Amino acid sequence: MNKQELVKQLKKEGFTDVRVCPLPPNTDTPEHTHDEHTVHVILSGGLEIFDSEGRKTYHPGDRIEFPAGTTHKAKGLTKSGKMIVGVRR
Repeated sequence: MNKQELVKQLKKEGFTDVRVCPLPPNTDTPEHTHDEHTVHVILSGGLEIFDSEGRKTYHPGDRIEFPAGTTHKAKGLTKSGKMIVGVRR
């Protein structure tokens, strides 16, 4: 699926505020939660997620969902990368 098709599909699934965002470049984001259910689809680059289940690496095409209140942190694996992010309220 291309970027426009992914955005359209996520909106059909009830996600709002769907947008393309940069991945954190070779950087750790601190442990955090989201107030709403979020989805992240990797477009380019790579992302490591650390949560209660351990560490997992995501690549282009991979989809990650975080129910509201899920504690996690992330690390970008490349100098640049992009993902689509959507929120379901």
